[in-house]
Amino acid sequence: MSTAELDIGREALLSLVAKLTMSVFGFIGVIIFARVLGSAGVGRYYFALAVAISLVRVPAGIAKAIQKRVSEVDKSPEEFLAVGLIAHIVYLGVVGILAFLLAPYLPLEEVATEEILGILLVLGSVGLFQILNKLYAGIGNPGASLWFDTLRSVFTLGFQLALLWIGMEAFGLLVGLAAATVLTAGMVAFTSGVRPSVPTRETIRSTGEFARWSVPTAMVGDLYKRADPILIGIFAGASAVGFYETAIRLVLPASQLAASISNPLHVKSSGRSSLGEDVYNDVANAMSYAGLFAIPIFFGALAIPDVLMRTFYGKEFGNAGIALVGIALFYIFYTYQIPLEAAISGTDKPELVFRVKLVGLVGFVPLGIGLAKFYGFPGVIAATLVSELLMFLVYQYICHDVFDQVVLPKPIGAQIVSGVIMFTLLTYVEKLLLLDTWVPVISLVGIGAIVYFTVLSIMSSHFRLTARSVFSPLVRQVEQIT
Repeated sequence: MSTAELDIGREALLSLVAKLTMSVFGFIGVIIFARVLGSAGVGRYYFALAVAISLVRVPAGIAKAIQKRVSEVDKSPEEFLAVGLIAHIVYLGVVGILAFLLAPYLPLEEVATEEILGILLVLGSVGLFQILNKLYAGIGNPGASLWFDTLRSVFTLGFQLALLWIGMEAFGLLVGLAAATVLTAGMVAFTSGVRPSVPTRETIRSTGEFARWSVPTAMVGDLYKRADPILIGIFAGASAVGFYETAIRLVLPASQLAASISNPLHVKSSGRSSLGEDVYNDVANAMSYAGLFAIPIFFGALAIPDVLMRTFYGKEFGNAGIALVGIALFYIFYTYQIPLEAAISGTDKPELVFRVKLVGLVGFVPLGIGLAKFYGFPGVIAATLVSELLMFLVYQYICHDVFDQVVLPKPIGAQIVSGVIMFTLLTYVEKLLLLDTWVPVISLVGIGAIVYFTVLSIMSSHFRLTARSVFSPLVRQVEQIT
């Protein structure tokens, strides 16, 4: 089947289940890490991880270019895989040499050598996985590629818990991540069946043409994301970084559906645009449900912020509720950017995505520093909210130019109304319950979810129709199997 004919609904459903499963394992890990290492220990691990993932953005940008090219109709993936592997090996070698040459001249602690090694292991393994998995997605398997990422999360948690148990602490968490990633990368390579072949000059040129924008986009985007914990660490300390990182993982499911939709949307947009076909309807449908989870998560966080943080992470995190609310709010605007970025990039306009990311970073840094000096932790979150709103508006401006109209479909309004009704009910029911253990808190969260989706189903015929069209084929397949 051509990528231009990809079933976005089916692939998005596969991706969503994979991402939610991934989130569950990741969330379990964060809870355990927080309780074993404390806020400062968790902050130290995530600081090292932030450095590693920032370095990964170069091979990740190359992987994005490879996904774009192999998703175009009538492109052979073998040569593109070779380009990606060669580029990653060269990059890893350069970074490794520089790291150990510069280490003696930096004010590092005694464990710095171990941490540098852990960072390089994560860089090498995750970069390799990105290239292999993006290629696998680009040849028509965006949903299945996310299941490999989910499997990686399962392996990662197992390895990390074992190494944490024997006392390796933050370094063990890095090694566990690297080991699980290498194992999963081998599985992706075997399943895809793609073997590298000597690339032609045209293949290198085609990859480089896209990568010259996708690589700096990945780097700027990552620097923007990492700027939050960096500024929080500078102006509020390691414990505040721990509060931020744990809160953001509680909100992470808000973006899961949008991310699940964006991967197949990017592949299909690439296929259709390579044939000169229009992609607006696919983009509008993706935007209709990008915030389906983000909206209720924000209103739920607004209703019981401190309770959620205290219940999941312990009493030490009970005062981080304000962080949870702020993060949940800016995640709404972030979530709606994801499908727009995928579609614009898929139509071979990566330079536009780069410019939006650069606008966000340039706007955030001075504002974040200024607000952090006066307001500390909350000031950084406020600056992020302003930047996310700004980037969302810029994306809409670009959509008006690329697609001849902004992309704000009506179903979003019904979701907001459903979220407000859910919030109203939660604030009332909260007063009737003693929220001091997991059972009543989880029950209250479940009640909120039921109310939100019930009201949405009643209000939105578009939601009912979409749910039937996505789930009906799955139900028929299950019936055939049983």
